[in-house]
Amino acid sequence: MHQVSKSISPEGNITRESKPVVPRWLALALLFVALIVATGVRVRLLDLPLERDEGEYAYSGQLLLDGIPPYKIASNMKLPGVYISYAGIMAVFGQTARGIHLGLLVLNLATAAVLFPVARKFMDFTGAVLAAAVYAIMTLSPAYSGLAAHATNFVMLPALIGIWMLLRMKERERTIEYFLCGMFFGIAFVMKQPGACFGLFGGLVLLWGNFTKKTSVTKTLLKLGIYSLGCLLPFLGICLWLKAAGVFPEFWFWTFTYAREYVGLTSLQQGAVYFNFNFGNILKAAPFLWGFFALGLGVLIFLPNPIMHRRFLMGFSVFSFLATCFGLYFRSHYFILWLPSVVCMIGFGVNWAGIRLATKGCSPMLCCFPFVLAIVSCVQCLFLDRAIYFSLEPSEATRAMYSINPFPESIEIANYIRENTKSDQHIAVIGSEPEIYFLSHRKSSATQMYVYPLMEAQPFAVKMQEDMIHEIEQNPPEILVFVCNPLSWLGGADSSQLLLEWVDKYANEHMKLVGLVQTIPSTEAGIVVVKKIETVWGAEAATTPLKSQYHISVFKRQ
Repeated sequence: MHQVSKSISPEGNITRESKPVVPRWLALALLFVALIVATGVRVRLLDLPLERDEGEYAYSGQLLLDGIPPYKIASNMKLPGVYISYAGIMAVFGQTARGIHLGLLVLNLATAAVLFPVARKFMDFTGAVLAAAVYAIMTLSPAYSGLAAHATNFVMLPALIGIWMLLRMKERERTIEYFLCGMFFGIAFVMKQPGACFGLFGGLVLLWGNFTKKTSVTKTLLKLGIYSLGCLLPFLGICLWLKAAGVFPEFWFWTFTYAREYVGLTSLQQGAVYFNFNFGNILKAAPFLWGFFALGLGVLIFLPNPIMHRRFLMGFSVFSFLATCFGLYFRSHYFILWLPSVVCMIGFGVNWAGIRLATKGCSPMLCCFPFVLAIVSCVQCLFLDRAIYFSLEPSEATRAMYSINPFPESIEIANYIRENTKSDQHIAVIGSEPEIYFLSHRKSSATQMYVYPLMEAQPFAVKMQEDMIHEIEQNPPEILVFVCNPLSWLGGADSSQLLLEWVDKYANEHMKLVGLVQTIPSTEAGIVVVKKIETVWGAEAATTPLKSQYHISVFKRQ
C-alpha cells in the first residue's frame, strides 16, 4: 500500500500531489475492466435499431455525403455540428446503424481518455482513474439513453478538451491557448445549443483569473477578445457555409427563431415533473455512486480549501447542470452534459473518504474500502440492466428501453421501401420517424423530419403543417408512411388537426394501402409493453382489420 502524503492535513484535505491510499494496480485494473466491459457491451449491441434522434442525424449526415447541405430538404432545430459529425462517422464506418454505433464507441472512449487528465487536475491518480472508469460504465445506462448516439455525446468531447485547456492556463498562459480553448468550446456549441454553457463558464473563469492576478484592463480585454474569437469561429464558419449554400434563412429560422419558441413551451411546474421522473430513473440506476457524488459535493462546500481548483470544479458542475436545463425538458440524454463533472465529484468523494480514513490511523485495507465500494457500485449498475447489456438481442433490447416506439419496425418498412422504389423517387413519413429515410436511402418529399413541432402550442405550428402539405402535393411521394403512435406525435388538446385531416383524404385519393404493421400491446406493472408485432404486405393489407391504436400504414402511389 502507498503511504499517505505528509502534506495532507488532519482534516483530510487533498491536493493533486497527495499520494493515493489505493494501490495503482487496483485502480488500473478497475479502469481496464470497465473499458473492456463497456466496449464489449457496445460491440454486442452495434446493430441496435436507430431511435428517432439518431435517425435525424443519420439522414442529415447522409444528405451531406450526397452533397446536400442541412436545412435544404431536411430541417430541424439542431445546429449542424452533429450532422457533420455523423457524416464523418459514416464516411469511415459506413451508412448503417452498426457504423454509427461504432463511431459512438470511439467517441465514448475518447471522451473517457480526455476526462482522465481533467480529473487529474483535481485529485490523485487513483481518483482520476476511478472517474474515467465510472464514466465508461454510467454512460452505458438506459437511464441516460447511453447506447444511442445523441448530440450530447458529441458536445462533451470538445467541451472537455476546452476544460482541460482552461486548467492548463491556470498554471501557464499562452495567447494561442486562449484562442484554441475558445475554439473547442465553440465546436461544443455547434454540436448543440446547450454547449454554450461551457463557453460561458470558460469566459468567466478567464475573467476571474485575470482579476485575481490584477491584470490590466487592456490585457484582460485583449485575452477575452482572443478567447471570444475562438468561441465564435466555428459558428461563423457554419454561417458562411450555409449562406453560400443558400439555406441561411432556413437555418436561422429553425435553430434560433423556432428554437426560441420551443424552449419557452414548458412551464416550471411541468419542468419539475420531467426532472423528477428522468433524474429519478438516473438515481435508481446508480444510487451508491450518487451517494459518493453527494459526499464529494458536501466536502467541497463545507470544508475549507479541500482541493486544488476547488472553485473551478464547483463552477464546472454548476454550468454542466445548467446545460441540462435548456427548455426544462430534462430528457434522459441531456444529463450526459452533467455527467463528466459528476464523475469527477464521485472520484473526489471516494478519494477524500480513503484519505480521511488514513489520517485517522485506519489500516491500509480499511482505507481501500471506499474505493472497493465504488467498484461494487459499478457492478451494481451493470447488474440492474444486465439483460440489456449481456443477453437480449438488439431488437429486444430496444423494446426494453423504448417500449412501443416503432424503431425495430422502421427497419422492415425501410427495407420494403428500398425494394419497391427507385433511388431517385421520394417518400413521405407522416410521423416522427426520420430513421426510415436514412435506412431506405430515399429522400423526403417534405423538409419536416418530425411532426412534433407541428403539434406544439407555438405560433408557427399551423404554418408548418400547411408547408408540409404543400411540399408533399408539389413533390408527390412514391411511398407514404403514416405512423399512428402517440409517441410519434405528442399532440395536445390544442394541436391543429389540419395535417391529420389532409393525410386521410390524400391517401384515399392518391394512394393504395400496401402494408400494415400493427403493434399489439400489453400492460405489465402499469407499463405498456409490446406483446407482438403483426405485419401484412401486399393486397391483403387493405382487408386486414385494425387491432391496435399503435400501427403504421404504408401507402404506395396509384
